[in-house]
Amino acid sequence: MKYFLQSFAFTFLMYFGLWIMWVHFAIDIGLDTEYPGSLVYLPHAARVICTCIFGWYAIPAMVAADFIGITFFVHGNTDFLLTGNFSYEELINSIVANSSVFLSLVLLKLSGLSFNYEHGSLLLKKSNYRHIFLITVLSAFINGLVGNFIRQGLSDYDIHMFTVLRFTVGDILGTLVVLLVCTIMLSAYKDIYSKTNKDY
Repeated sequence: MKYFLQSFAFTFLMYFGLWIMWVHFAIDIGLDTEYPGSLVYLPHAARVICTCIFGWYAIPAMVAADFIGITFFVHGNTDFLLTGNFSYEELINSIVANSSVFLSLVLLKLSGLSFNYEHGSLLLKKSNYRHIFLITVLSAFINGLVGNFIRQGLSDYDIHMFTVLRFTVGDILGTLVVLLVCTIMLSAYKDIYSKTNKDY
């Protein structure tokens, strides 16, 4: 709990920033008129990155960001929400979706993979893109399958496998887009920084 406030603030700002970008720029990509879902869900990148760094500390921050975003920034637009406000159903959906990365890390740990080396375990590296991609795909499947199963139980929607697939692909593509942009920005920053140092 020592760094809870710092991790909460970082996670909230990252998730909420990506959520706002998604709402304004990417929400209509692959949107289903009968049920919410987008083929490019940018905030899943914050789920992956922040949960890998901070663990379960990230989950309350992302749920709080969902609450703020849906309550104060949706303005009655119900095209992609179950009820148009942060109801009990939205709270449950938010907790499940934002726990998907943590659940994937638990599954990987039970399979013998861990970020912290223990006897007999295989070490995951947060800087290894293949490991991050594995976590992204696994968490997207958890959110797609478990999340939509719970959504169907809480709502009147009849959710088909196409919707599950769209949620899964949307989480993966959204994360890849954000990671690609971050990689390009970091590379550009390093080039500018090294060039500036050479000039001096």
